[in-house]
Amino acid sequence: MPELPEVETVVRTLNSKVKNLTIKKVKITYPNLIKTDISIEDFENKIKGRKIDNISRIAKHIIFELQDLVLISHLRMEGKWFVFDSQTVYDTKHVEAIFELSDNKMMVYSDTRKFGTFHLQEKATFKSQNPINKVGPEPFNSALNGQYLLDIMSRSNKHIKTVLLDQTKISGIGNIYADEILFDSKIHPEKRASALNLEDYERILKSSKKILKRSIDLGGSTIDTYQPEQGIDGKFQNELKVHTRKNKPCYECGRIIEKIKVNGRGTYFCKECQFLY
Repeated sequence: MPELPEVETVVRTLNSKVKNLTIKKVKITYPNLIKTDISIEDFENKIKGRKIDNISRIAKHIIFELQDLVLISHLRMEGKWFVFDSQTVYDTKHVEAIFELSDNKMMVYSDTRKFGTFHLQEKATFKSQNPINKVGPEPFNSALNGQYLLDIMSRSNKHIKTVLLDQTKISGIGNIYADEILFDSKIHPEKRASALNLEDYERILKSSKKILKRSIDLGGSTIDTYQPEQGIDGKFQNELKVHTRKNKPCYECGRIIEKIKVNGRGTYFCKECQFLY
C-alpha cells in the first residue's frame, strides 16, 4: 500500500504534469469508485470543464483542487495514477477512471484490487467531512510533539505497532515505515503503547520525521506494485533496515532479523536492538 512518502511522490509527479490543465471530459468505468452520494453522470458533469488548480495531500489522501470543488483520491492497496499523451495506447484492464485534459493529455486511474476511492466535495467544507475529518495529524505537523503522542497513544493497551498504524491518531504511517520507525527508535513492535514514556514517544516522533523525509527525498519505496510514475522506481527500499529483511543480519548488531505477525500485519524487527522489556 502506498504510504505517506509514496503519496507525496505521486502528488509531486501529478503537479508537474497536469497542474493548470483543464478537464475536458471524464469517464468513470467502475461506479463503486465513487463514494459521494451522486450519480455517475452528475459526477462526470460536475468535473467537466474545471481547471486543476493544484494537487495537494492530506496524509495518504490526494486532493485535486478544482476551483470550488475538491476531488479526494485514496489509493488504498494498489491504486495508481498515470498521465499519457492523448494518442497513447495503454492497458485498460484495470482502469476505473479516464480524464481527458487540455494540452492533448489524459489522466488515468487504475486499480488492480479496486479498493481505491473518490470523494467529490465542496472545497470550503471538505476538511470537516468524511474521510478527511477522521484523519489524525501527520508527523510533520508543527503542533505535534512527544507529549501529544503520549496523551493520545498511552491510553491504549494495544501494541505500539498497531497504534502507529491507526490513522485517526497519527496519519501517514503504514506497515513499512512503522517497522523502520520502531527499529530506529529502538522500540519493540509488541511493546504496549501504555507502557511507553514521554522519552519513548519523543524518539518515535523524531524517527518518524527522519525516515519519512528521507523516503520522500528518494521517491518512496518501490515494493510490490507501487511506482511513483510509469517506468520510474522509488529508491528508499534500498535503505530499509528491517522491513523485508527476514533472516538477514541486523545492520546494527548482526543478529538475525525476525518476522512476526502483529495484529495480522507482517512485522520485521531485531530482538537485540528492540528489546521488549
